[in-house]
Amino acid sequence: MTFGRTGVHPPEMKLTAGSPIKDMPLPRRVEISLAQSLGRPAEAVVKPGDHVSRFDLIGEAQGAVSANVHTPISGTVKSVGPIDTPDGHGATGVIIEASDADHACDLQSICDATPLITPDGIGRLSPQEITDTIRRAGIVGLGGATFPTATKLSPSPGSPRCEYLLINGAECEPYLTCDDAIMREMPGEIITGIEIILRALGDDVRCIVGIEDNKPQAIREMTAAARSHSRITVMPTRTRYPQGGEKMLVKALTGRTIAPGALPISEGVIIQNVATALAVYHAVVWGMPLVERVMTVSGKDCQAAGNYRVPIGTPLKDIVGTLPDTTVRIVNGGTMMGRALAGIQGSTAKGMSGLLLLNSQETPLRDTTPCVRCGRCVEVCPMGLEPYLLAKLSQLGRIDDAAARHVADCMECGCCSYSCMAGRRLVDWIKVGKSMARQR
Repeated sequence: MTFGRTGVHPPEMKLTAGSPIKDMPLPRRVEISLAQSLGRPAEAVVKPGDHVSRFDLIGEAQGAVSANVHTPISGTVKSVGPIDTPDGHGATGVIIEASDADHACDLQSICDATPLITPDGIGRLSPQEITDTIRRAGIVGLGGATFPTATKLSPSPGSPRCEYLLINGAECEPYLTCDDAIMREMPGEIITGIEIILRALGDDVRCIVGIEDNKPQAIREMTAAARSHSRITVMPTRTRYPQGGEKMLVKALTGRTIAPGALPISEGVIIQNVATALAVYHAVVWGMPLVERVMTVSGKDCQAAGNYRVPIGTPLKDIVGTLPDTTVRIVNGGTMMGRALAGIQGSTAKGMSGLLLLNSQETPLRDTTPCVRCGRCVEVCPMGLEPYLLAKLSQLGRIDDAAARHVADCMECGCCSYSCMAGRRLVDWIKVGKSMARQR
């Protein structure tokens, strides 16, 4: 199963495939950005000098596409204000430091934790109770978009009825293996999370879990865990980038086509990432808000390579240690859609699925030459666009012309830049055009 003849197959570079999930030690100091979702940053509900306990709310959502923010540790609020972020832009955040007593209390609470609800209890929850719990827990899409999950599970009035819940386990980005790791190690918890989401959506909704066929163990484990659930099907898909894109996944798993500019719900589909389903399980069953996530740290010269369960707000330096001398680029996410970082200052966030420390061989700088009119960028574009033209129009500032040629439909997958014989920064210029079109 796949989405068609477009897309590319870059080197997978799954250097940490098969690596077990390691727990990062609970930090004694966290720097938590209040901008943890696609929408507006949360508003701080604490002030310097306040004492907070693990899981306490520290930032309140501001609108439907904003998300609550909680603390993963107990401690004293040291400041509420500007903090450094890995992208170099900075943000408003909350710095919390734990005393010895706070730290010991947190470690004990982790050891003593017990579920709040039994499997039978899940069946008695109403859809509204589930959605409210997810909203309070500050859960966002953990595949990278960070769209609030509760909002996605509550389509606007007049939207088509949801028929399919698609769970994205493709993880098509090079290097990343965190989703693979949780599917191998926690398939039962993920399936329970899916059951909870299905209950929120309705009894007639079917679920398909899409996993690329380069993850055979994950497919086996998830298939076994889903065997007793008649509404959940695990479906292997062909390994091809960008298989995990929303419209690509819908096409591959359901055969339906999402129209340009439309959302998956227009075809009766809602999509969630496997890590998001796991976060829903933790929120509903254990009462744990989204205060940690599993992420991949990788790179050929990275001594700290692996899959880690990391509390949100953990300083990046605590994770990677000393930066390899050969590092020329640091990336948040995968190499195709990930964002280059200014350095390892700042801390982890909900949307950080990977931290890549790349050497010059892994991220070679190519000289840019004039377009040779080969047409490769058009051939590989999964959205059927003309990347060479959109990039040129954006570069020239002809934003109305770019908008007329559907620049807003670009999913920024990077297939065009990857395939360009001339080394042109196609997707970068298209991003500029999209941004300017939105401003207009």
